[in-house]
Amino acid sequence: MSAADPTLLQGARHRRATGRLATVIAAFAAATALFAATPTAASAAPEPRDSAVTTARSAASDSGLTASVTAENAGVLAAGQDLTVSVTVSNPTDSPVSTGTVSVWLDPRAMASRGSLTDWLGSADPVSNPVTLGEATLAPLESGTSTVVRVTVPAASIPFGTRPDSAVFGIGATVSAGATATEARGSVVWSAADTGSRSSIGVVMPIVSPSTSDGLISSADLATYTAANGVLTRDLDGLEGHSAVTLGIDPMIIASIRALGNAAPATAVDWLRRLAVLPNETFSLGYGDADPTGQIQAGAAAPLVPTSFAYALDPKNFSPTPTSIGEPVTPPTTTGTSAPTPTPTPTSGPTLPTLEGLTAWDFSLTGIAWPGDKTARAADLAPLAAAGLSTVIVSGDNTNAADLDSTPNAAVTATGSSVVSSDQRLSDALRSAISAPSDVAWNTAMGKLNAQLQLITAEGGDPRHLLIGLDRSWPSSGTQLKRTLDALSSSPWVTPSTLDSVTSAAPSTGLSLTDAPETQTRIDSIRALFADETSLGAFSSVLDAPETLTGHVRAQLLTLLAVSWQNPRTDWTAAVTASQKSTVKILHSIRILPTENINLVSAQGSIPFTVSNELTGEAATVALTAAPSNSRLEIDDTATKRIPQDSRATVLIPVKAKVGNGQVVLSLRLYSPTGVPIGDPTSVTVDVHADWEGIGALILGVLLVLLFGFGIVRNILRRRKERRPQDEEEAAAADGAEPTEPPTPEDGPRG
Repeated sequence: MSAADPTLLQGARHRRATGRLATVIAAFAAATALFAATPTAASAAPEPRDSAVTTARSAASDSGLTASVTAENAGVLAAGQDLTVSVTVSNPTDSPVSTGTVSVWLDPRAMASRGSLTDWLGSADPVSNPVTLGEATLAPLESGTSTVVRVTVPAASIPFGTRPDSAVFGIGATVSAGATATEARGSVVWSAADTGSRSSIGVVMPIVSPSTSDGLISSADLATYTAANGVLTRDLDGLEGHSAVTLGIDPMIIASIRALGNAAPATAVDWLRRLAVLPNETFSLGYGDADPTGQIQAGAAAPLVPTSFAYALDPKNFSPTPTSIGEPVTPPTTTGTSAPTPTPTPTSGPTLPTLEGLTAWDFSLTGIAWPGDKTARAADLAPLAAAGLSTVIVSGDNTNAADLDSTPNAAVTATGSSVVSSDQRLSDALRSAISAPSDVAWNTAMGKLNAQLQLITAEGGDPRHLLIGLDRSWPSSGTQLKRTLDALSSSPWVTPSTLDSVTSAAPSTGLSLTDAPETQTRIDSIRALFADETSLGAFSSVLDAPETLTGHVRAQLLTLLAVSWQNPRTDWTAAVTASQKSTVKILHSIRILPTENINLVSAQGSIPFTVSNELTGEAATVALTAAPSNSRLEIDDTATKRIPQDSRATVLIPVKAKVGNGQVVLSLRLYSPTGVPIGDPTSVTVDVHADWEGIGALILGVLLVLLFGFGIVRNILRRRKERRPQDEEEAAAADGAEPTEPPTPEDGPRG
């Protein structure tokens, strides 16, 4: 290992001073390169192309090389250890880079505070009197590739190797290749024998599933999530040996498994058993991990809860009755004005679980609300407390913690509620470590975490009681959960603690909640979803069992409000749009089919109309009303009809025609039995010819009279003709003359 060339370093510093913008862009690309670096590379290695990485490179294609520097062993160096530094170099340009050098150096000044660490890492100013630690060769680098170069510094060569107290130092790397040079900055924590007081650190972790809008998790998805390497299985695997971690559990996962009864995947049932025996503190998130503060800000008096899962229960899956897992020994009692749970009516079939039975769990903590990062206001606390959520967990950037001179305890002074805030910088670092895709990325994140933990200890005073909040976004635990929790709990500056202990600690002076309302766009979308639910609730009155629709709609709404949807990587807008389209489809699933103009030629009768019910699995009862546009028609009554699922039926409207002919427009509208308008109104034109019935009867009567009169006259004339010879004979007999006989053909003429 050779010493760095002073001329080369001086030139690099000059270029840094005149090219800060290029350095900032380069730092962004270097961060992207961390996700593609191979974990065991000791020399140049090509990086596989990735669409997201390609996009980042495209933005910085003219800025030259980019780099990042990381101290291994989670950024911590103890006495007697060699310091190994990994430098990730990326070439986002369109041209290959020839061989170069990588020089690693140290800022000999120890960091004074967390703020100074943040400022140093983000600065591009030259460092006074840097100490060169080592140098390595950079192999040729093709366009669009990255490599990891490792430089090892022997323990005997480390300048602060004999320092008696722990401290944080800045390290840097200067990468030079031809006329191109770039710099990267990181940190290393010197861990002396006496590390000082330890901070009590609590970790709150969500047990949630990937974002959905289905209301319940399907059997297929449950099988995937609870498989050997599924996201929910990784959660429980990572928690082994970490009983101090407090768990916020989404009851939708529990309800989804129980609602399947005996048809639930075996892996899901086993997962539920593992969850039930964990020694960790637990509390319930909202159903579907629905955003509590977003609902309040959108106008809800309290966070919404499920209303029914009847739509999801198949009786054949509950015979025999499934084994109960994780339910409280004593069922919860109702409080306030809540109505008691009705007792199921005995039937000949299996007993189906109740709403409470599907979501109940033996939680050790109650009354906790956990909004998403930076989404709470002081005005939200009172409605949450009124709903029984008297403890609220907020993110550190929802407070003024960054403006304080020292790190405050997690407890926040608030009136009427218990508010506890996570430490934002610690939370961000731990989240990055858990989801790190490589050893280099993991060491980078843990280096930031350990540096801050040491600097918190160096602030002095009483030990801090701090909280770290993990991410709600999928995958909730990444792939490094256990490794990260192991490293955190073994840190020389940490004493693992629980949420209850952290919350019970005294608040620090000056720490307060800072209002951070959600965006108006999101609030407007939540209000639109609320309005859709109201419309569907009214529409459900056409059904025999309205709860089969309203329960499904409420469950879907709650999952659409999940905190995980706030992650910008999710397309919440598309999910909301799809929900609104579904609402429109349901509201128009029962409708009057188009009808051609109708001719009415009688004084009274019934006009047929066809009504379609396109709901699957639901019969509907509707009332059809008709209002005439003028007095030529009179509607006798409203027609009511029960229409089977996914079918059509003819509904007859009784009408009476009054005096006068002409057109009448009938305005048609469907209603539920409770009077709720269903679907869109429509109209049909009726041509009324009611007088034709009287005229037709008169003509028919005249024809009948003429016909009978003609028959009578004809009979009279015929009878007269038949009686004429007889009358003549009778007249001759009366005169005394014998009647003459008509001549026969045999009599000839007489001579």
